[in-house]
Amino acid sequence: MKIQPRHHDDLNLSRLNLIVALDQVDMQEWSVTYESRGRIVRISCEAGVKYAVPHGLDSDVSAALINLYIEEGMPDDGRITVAATALLHLCGWHKSGKYMGLLRACLERLHQANYTVSGGWRDHPKQRWTHAKFHFIESLNFTTLDGVGLFDERSMIVLRLAEDVTASIRSGYLKPLDSEFMTSLSRPRTRVLYRVLDAARFDPENPDRQVDTLTFPVLAWGDQCKIPSEGQAWRVIRALTSPHQELIKRGYLADVILSGRGKDQTVRYEFARDFTKVDPALMRKFREYGVADGMVRKLVREHGESFLTETITRFAALVSSGVLVVRKTKAAALMHLIAHPDDYPYPNKPAPPPTKAAPTMQPLLAEPSLEEDFADLTPERAADRLIRRLDLHYRKLLRAPDYDQIRHRVLTGDIIPAELLRTAVSAVAAGKQEQFVANLRQATGH
Repeated sequence: MKIQPRHHDDLNLSRLNLIVALDQVDMQEWSVTYESRGRIVRISCEAGVKYAVPHGLDSDVSAALINLYIEEGMPDDGRITVAATALLHLCGWHKSGKYMGLLRACLERLHQANYTVSGGWRDHPKQRWTHAKFHFIESLNFTTLDGVGLFDERSMIVLRLAEDVTASIRSGYLKPLDSEFMTSLSRPRTRVLYRVLDAARFDPENPDRQVDTLTFPVLAWGDQCKIPSEGQAWRVIRALTSPHQELIKRGYLADVILSGRGKDQTVRYEFARDFTKVDPALMRKFREYGVADGMVRKLVREHGESFLTETITRFAALVSSGVLVVRKTKAAALMHLIAHPDDYPYPNKPAPPPTKAAPTMQPLLAEPSLEEDFADLTPERAADRLIRRLDLHYRKLLRAPDYDQIRHRVLTGDIIPAELLRTAVSAVAAGKQEQFVANLRQATGH
């Protein structure tokens, strides 16, 4: 499965915000009621028996699942099949036992929590406000080593998103999401606040319209962020002070202005108008050399991405060849090269290839063979691609344990992906899918 960076968010989910903007909570339920353009909106959440309401890190998981669903082609049944390790990568988390456990807990909370939205769920194609009641994850199946424990390297997850959620996504009620920036933020509550703020900038009835300032009563904004305040504005302010500071430092917010006293306090957000989106790969390269994100955005505005990409490649070559010696920090040396590019030699450019006569008309190239389709992939990527292809044809027959076994056998070399996929496709053409699955399970001893 080719994992792409997350680039979209559903406006219903992000605008209403169903995730508490705190790192840790012990709440079993919450409910907010407010007026919006003459409508009374009521939103409530009831947690499962063993878990608190979704909060903090759960926002990372829900955002990842939204974009994975889009990447999967937005299937009508809302089903997603993904390896636990791949989902960790999409969330921007480390692949470790700690985060395996956190991922399991996040999925359980999103599966068990029951949401009710009255008067606030947007059916945008029909220009109507509707009532919605759902679990974000309607069904959840996965494999573990002992059947009940934590995820491991082999774990496969098969889940189904709520019909209300998938219908909203398929309708195109989406907004851009700078996922590279979001996952780089240090704390879960900061990432939740960024996601809520970024959605609040869009007019829910006209998503093409975006604002540069937002002002809210502090207590109402606390409700929007689902922060329990007990009617005391200082509780909301205290919870959001650190996220505010980070979003200002990182260049997303220009300022956060608090006004008034007591319950009547308001918060005004001023967004940085020159917040520049940067190619994620280029941003990662600059981070490796210790250059802050805000400085990278400034450099992109001044020099453009093409120049910076060429310069950072040139920098690596000059350092490795010993022509450029790093005396203080790599960040300082790279910044000097950007500011004074002519102080250093340029690499020799290869001579242009000789011109060739115009080629004669050739027949259309045949589609690559299955072997070529899996060539040069790591075993893990090959396994993910195979599972994605199988899921297109066998989603009603194959279960999480089947995918677990397939993935494991590809990683150990017991299955050649191209050969298995060829057999699977042939079975579909012959109408023998059930026989293929039976043979597969027999071969895997499952």
